[in-house]
Amino acid sequence: MDPETAKTFVSAALVASIALFSLMSLQAFVAQILADLRGAGSAPKAVPVPVRVDRRDPPQA
Repeated sequence: MDPETAKTFVSAALVASIALFSLMSLQAFVAQILADLRGAGSAPKAVPVPVRVDRRDPPQA
């Protein structure tokens, strides 16, 4: 196999692996967005949090 053909095969393999990785990443990204959108409709209700108020004496003049 001559060097030009080997370089072509290596370049084609790199391009194919980058394209496959990009496709898988895009698919996972879209799947996560859809899962987040589905989960947004069933968000839990807000829970009231008790607030503690300290009564302080007014400053003395």
